Amino acid sequence: MLNPPDFVPVITGYLPAIGFAAGSIAVTATVLPATRYIRADKDVRRSIRRAYVIRRGWASLATMSGLTVTKEPSQLSMAASQLGEKQQQPKARKIYPAIKTRPDRFGFTVTARTLPKVGLTQWQAAEEDLRNGWRVERVKITQPKPGLVAVRAFMREPLEAVVHSGLVDQTGKLHVKPGSLRANSEILLGHTEDGEPVTINLATGSHGAIQGVTRSGKSNTANTIFAHAALMPDVRMVIVDPNLGSVAPWWRTAHTVSASSSPEEACTVLEELRAEMERRQGIFWAARTDKLVDFTPEMPLILLAVDEVSNFTNWPDRKLADRFRMLLQAVTSQGHKFGIRVWLLGQKLEANVLNTATRTNLTSRICHRVDTVEDYLHMFPDGRHLEVTAAERSMPEGVGIASVPGLVTPSRMRSVYLPAEHCWAIADAIVEVSGEVRPLPAPKLTLAKEAALRAA
Repeated sequence: MLNPPDFVPVITGYLPAIGFAAGSIAVTATVLPATRYIRADKDVRRSIRRAYVIRRGWASLATMSGLTVTKEPSQLSMAASQLGEKQQQPKARKIYPAIKTRPDRFGFTVTARTLPKVGLTQWQAAEEDLRNGWRVERVKITQPKPGLVAVRAFMREPLEAVVHSGLVDQTGKLHVKPGSLRANSEILLGHTEDGEPVTINLATGSHGAIQGVTRSGKSNTANTIFAHAALMPDVRMVIVDPNLGSVAPWWRTAHTVSASSSPEEACTVLEELRAEMERRQGIFWAARTDKLVDFTPEMPLILLAVDEVSNFTNWPDRKLADRFRMLLQAVTSQGHKFGIRVWLLGQKLEANVLNTATRTNLTSRICHRVDTVEDYLHMFPDGRHLEVTAAERSMPEGVGIASVPGLVTPSRMRSVYLPAEHCWAIADAIVEVSGEVRPLPAPKLTLAKEAALRAA
């Protein structure tokens, strides 16, 4: 056992290490928040500043909002005060919940432990005081688990905020390298009215459908999926579009494109996919599996997108239309396990456009603004019992109802903003690195180049 004087040299020997550790902690505590602030966009920076302010003033606001408890002095402290010379009575203390803040682009989330007599009910009663004290548009108070309260504070409404796609900046410059994404990368489609991200995953996800009238935001949502897929070397894009609206930016990069209005060419594309499904059947035997889950450039996931699907299913030649329906049903019902993902687009995906067997397999659904409630119910049969609907004339462009894996119930969503001009810029960047699959019909100019020529 060491004698007391022996402690001095021992402790002194550890002083450099102790000082280094303390300095490292101080630097980390300073540098990490600063780095996070510098890398954040202007909306997140605004939220970071506001979160700092509310932490500084939380004790005062908690007291005024009734979110404190009074802790009376203990019997021991009372007895000890009587024995003291001054014999001062100990005072009761106000205790308020300690909070943590997490800023985001729409505001911030405050989490706090509950206190005796300060639980969810008391927090909800203080909702108006919190909204005014924090100077936010709206607050949503929930209890994610016992003993914990979460307050979502919105400085701006997610359904009103324009959030640009993370693939490009506001000028259209690509943020990610072509080929850097993979089939299992999460695709951010938008945010719900509560600011939660809405994502899909091509590798683990399902078939889907996007519905909406002209200028409702349908093409923007579809292009978000196509843009991500185009940047994935283990995804093969197959686009059928009689109006050239969806296929145009991806004409040079997609593996297969069809711009014919006749179902004949579309049927040929579907037959080729069925042949690919038969070819891939042998892989199941070799891999001893019942579905493909790992994708490579040699064995890619196939993304089939059919725009204006009603053009083919309602074709005047009934034999040709029925042939298309049969092939489409076969691909949607059997293609998933072979690594095929189908996304169908249209203004009205009603019963005479998609039969029940095909519709049942479209489990990811996004409905932008439509004309009538009946049009909405084609996508969401239980829509009459939901609190949301897409049949509102006031619904702005880009906002829709989404039901995708990860969402418990269909929710309002605003899509991230990715205009057609930026899609052309993404395609330009891909072509510059990987070359083009096919040239543009004519003239061989992208919208970006045309704009540059006009500006010159």
